[in-house]
Amino acid sequence: MRENKSTSCIGEALTNYNLKYNFDTGDIFVYNCTYLTEKTKDTVPIRIEMLISDFDGNNITSNVTSTKIIDGNNTESSYTTVMDVYGNLIRSDPENRIIPEIQPELPNLLKYPEKGMQEGQSWTVIFNRTINYNSSLTDELEGTKKYTSIGIKTVSTKAGKFKCVGIRSEVNFTANTKKEYENSTINLTTIGKISGEDWVDLEDGFLVKSEYNVDKILITDLSEVYKGIGIENYYLETPMKSHISSELENIRKE
Repeated sequence: MRENKSTSCIGEALTNYNLKYNFDTGDIFVYNCTYLTEKTKDTVPIRIEMLISDFDGNNITSNVTSTKIIDGNNTESSYTTVMDVYGNLIRSDPENRIIPEIQPELPNLLKYPEKGMQEGQSWTVIFNRTINYNSSLTDELEGTKKYTSIGIKTVSTKAGKFKCVGIRSEVNFTANTKKEYENSTINLTTIGKISGEDWVDLEDGFLVKSEYNVDKILITDLSEVYKGIGIENYYLETPMKSHISSELENIRKE
């Protein structure tokens, strides 16, 4: 396990800090994540391994493997991201639908202010973009994400003790998805609010622990599908509430 040099100064009162991701090529971060659906009380454990495959001092390339355990069966997926040291996403695999602002289960994709921060300081990210995954699937996403620095504390996980900065996040968003299905278009609109806290290592910026609540309403517009049988407007509304928690299990070298 990597030595966490910042633990030697636990107890100092720091109010100014300049967070950024400080990785080494070959670092592997292992996380245990739990996804709890409030309505059904279903709990899905997710194991996430993040390999830093390249870091040139400015841009970080990460290869991430996520393994979900559902009814005793493992479902594995993977994706690759390239971001700068402040968490600005440069590119990712479009087919895997990487949207950091609304996917709190994805580790180490927070955006840090480039000029540093003070305790209690807030900063806001406005996002508005269209993502074309393929000819039959498009996402239009807009919203705001407000970050607030909430102080310093020591956080213990299986990986050890880390001196961390707490960052509270509040997200409001609307996502419109268009799916082409059998010569018809299905429009999906998700209106959501996400709130939670991340505790990140003060020295190297990586996630140590997080807790999030997700409250969404999915509106499915099937009007085009049903217009052939005389139904002019057909909508389904599905509320979805969930709780997502993540914790660092280990840091190791490849």
